[in-house]
Amino acid sequence: MAQHRIIVIGAGIVGVSIAHRLSGNGARVTLVEAREAPGLGVTAASFGWITCAAGDDSVPEPDYRRRLQAIEDYARLDRDFGGRLCAPCRGAIVWGATEDETRGHAQGHEERGSVVRLIGAAEIAEFEPMIAEPPALAARFPRERALDVAHACILLARAAREAGAETLFGETVLGLETTGGRVSGVRLSGGSLAADRVIVAAGAHSAALVADFMPDHGITTSPSALVTISVESGRLAHVLDGGGIEIRSRGNGDLVAACGVEDDLDDRALSALADDVLSRVRRLFPGMENPRVDHVQLGQRPMLADGRPLVSAARAPEGLYLAVAHPGVILAPEISRQVAELLAH
Repeated sequence: MAQHRIIVIGAGIVGVSIAHRLSGNGARVTLVEAREAPGLGVTAASFGWITCAAGDDSVPEPDYRRRLQAIEDYARLDRDFGGRLCAPCRGAIVWGATEDETRGHAQGHEERGSVVRLIGAAEIAEFEPMIAEPPALAARFPRERALDVAHACILLARAAREAGAETLFGETVLGLETTGGRVSGVRLSGGSLAADRVIVAAGAHSAALVADFMPDHGITTSPSALVTISVESGRLAHVLDGGGIEIRSRGNGDLVAACGVEDDLDDRALSALADDVLSRVRRLFPGMENPRVDHVQLGQRPMLADGRPLVSAARAPEGLYLAVAHPGVILAPEISRQVAELLAH
């Protein structure tokens, strides 16, 4: 792999994870990103929960196994980075509308291999004293992690550079170049950059780049929103999913809440979303001092059609690869592993 010139397009969490792994394996990597720094695209609107517990336990077995593996992958990466990669987090606490729903949720995930324990209101209050009225029962997932994703992208890109990778930020890829049935590089606004392998990991923007070569790419988009709330004091030790909100504290003390949204939200709808999240925070965590909405960030998550692989190679030109998935944050280590295996063979 070392003799090949490899271009990775996109410096979101998937792209930087690929660049980090390949450069660590001795590959000649150039990471190209249209924005001025890594992690500023849809990655910046990612909640960053490395989880199996989110949602129900009905995901297909291979997908569930990948999520379990992701928790281990990020634990290892966090150790490699001296505990600086992942956000401070003691796991996740999840509860449903009823105690029976919570028990069923915990049992279903435990049967799939997650580490989970039911805890009562008194123990919930010990773990999370900011909750004004703890539920009677919740499920605690102690091994789950959280990632301040833009920060993690910066660390991974820096580590890739230290391993020999080049980074080009603020450079838009206008198209792919081919010679004799093989990919030969990318076309940038200021000229061309030669390569023997090109890995497109630009999220939803990947569709336009590979459309002429991989018309069956299967990429669609789904909107999401991340509401950031600043507080003067008070923080959460876990990711919390209950009471109508999915929320956690960032490393800098801000709260972030993940929200499902519809397309084409106008300013009034965004303001209403922010007000709703803020009112829930004030009701659930009255001890949080002076919470206020800092901003609402919208993102278009790339989604793949059912049955599409996380990493695929174009039939032609040879040497072109597509690496896109949802949830990209959770699956980034697995995607980088698959890319490395494909290139090695």
